[in-house]
Amino acid sequence: MKEKIYTIPVNEAYDSDCECPLCLLEKKLERETLDYTLGAAMMEPDFRERSNKKGFCNHHFSMLFDMPNKLPLALILETHLDEIRKKTDKMSKLSDKLTLSKSGFFKKSGSADFASALSSLLAQISYSCIVCDKINHTMERYADVLLYMWINDEEFKKKFDRSKGFCLKHMKLLCDTAPKSLNDAQAAQFLFAMFTKQRTELDRIQKNIHKFTLKFDYRNKDMEWGSAQDAPIRTIEKISGYIKNDYEENK
Repeated sequence: MKEKIYTIPVNEAYDSDCECPLCLLEKKLERETLDYTLGAAMMEPDFRERSNKKGFCNHHFSMLFDMPNKLPLALILETHLDEIRKKTDKMSKLSDKLTLSKSGFFKKSGSADFASALSSLLAQISYSCIVCDKINHTMERYADVLLYMWINDEEFKKKFDRSKGFCLKHMKLLCDTAPKSLNDAQAAQFLFAMFTKQRTELDRIQKNIHKFTLKFDYRNKDMEWGSAQDAPIRTIEKISGYIKNDYEENK
């Protein structure tokens, strides 16, 4: 199949030797989105308005803080905090009712209602993230492209067969996407191929992590590491997706 602009990233990810090509795409997308957030996005009112309202999760706040340019981050924090204060100020009338209530066994203070409303607001603030939204939306599109290529591109299907499968998070993404993007027969074929591939790769990972544990027995001190030396990080990535690690940074 002739390569199209939207198939290039997926093909390139499958040219890499990794536990999950979709994790590579997500990692690259995350970095590009963070760079954009503290760069060109600062001059776009629409983005600033959305970032003020949504903010960032703890994970992406931490990554933004690790980036060198602190002024754009400070500007984002200032306006986002102002938005948070506006939202919490709307709770003032409910909070005032707590102080007006009289004590007594049969008097309701409204504390349960206030606690529920405030908890809901805090959850909305804490778990809302403009970067996560961007990543999730784009990863859904990548999943669509992957399925399209698997059905229509025999060369890509060979790459798929040679790959090491997916992390469990992205395996779930493909499970959710396949019935929506493919007809029933195509979805059945893909899900069978993916499930079969994943079982093989989980067996491989299981053997590697077991060998890693055996190396700590003095009786196995002369046993070759083989592919088991970095088994813990690859096992984590197979289970939960890409994580930053010193081993990879120093390779």
